[in-house]
Amino acid sequence: NATMILGDSGGYQIGKGVIKFDWQNFEGPEANKTREKILTWLDVTADWSMMLDVPTWACDHIHSPKTGLKTFEDCLDKTRFNYKYFLDNRLGHTKFLNVLQGSDWDTAEQWYQGVKEFSDPAGVYAGREAEGWAFGGANMCKMDITLKRLMTLREDGLLKGKNWIHFLGTAQLDWSCYLTQIQRQIRKHINEEITISFDCASPFIATAHGLCYTTAQHLPKRWSTIMDKAPDNKALARSDIPFP
Repeated sequence: NATMILGDSGGYQIGKGVIKFDWQNFEGPEANKTREKILTWLDVTADWSMMLDVPTWACDHIHSPKTGLKTFEDCLDKTRFNYKYFLDNRLGHTKFLNVLQGSDWDTAEQWYQGVKEFSDPAGVYAGREAEGWAFGGANMCKMDITLKRLMTLREDGLLKGKNWIHFLGTAQLDWSCYLTQIQRQIRKHINEEITISFDCASPFIATAHGLCYTTAQHLPKRWSTIMDKAPDNKALARSDIPFP
């Protein structure tokens, strides 16, 4: 069966300090080494990839002392620099998603206006522009903003030929239903080739901590499927009973 690999750029990990980055010399050689490593890995590994955005929380009171970013505009400006670097240096083996951020409609619109040129097939990046979109921030969790953004993309002609939209960190079952219907309508009316995807960190976190999903828990304040420690017992060795 055919597979599709979606690669994330690591902007979250850079903002959190997990991936070391030269914030003091953002456009300098050490920072470019990190960009090049990320870009090269994505280009030779993934079918679709996020471009390297700088999340807007990188300027909050917790992360600002480390990143030196003070405002929303700082995050957008740094993101624009990263996008230019990615499109100027791409090898052409992966297709890129233009990541949209913003905490409300006003900031989401400001971000969109600042980055949509990197997806314009008739713009200065024609022939190497981003081929899809990734919805982050309010774009991926507030339905009125999601729908409004999709309508602006339609009106700007930036849904045709953009065959993938990824929703970052959307791990709710009701949203899987919403996005399925949105995908059906876009395919019917705008672009029959489009695919919408979303991701969830829970399976990876569970694996790292030796957890697995168990039975559902129904309480007055909680209605969910919970995780518990996975079986780890030598007495189970050589059993031919399949994992339930």
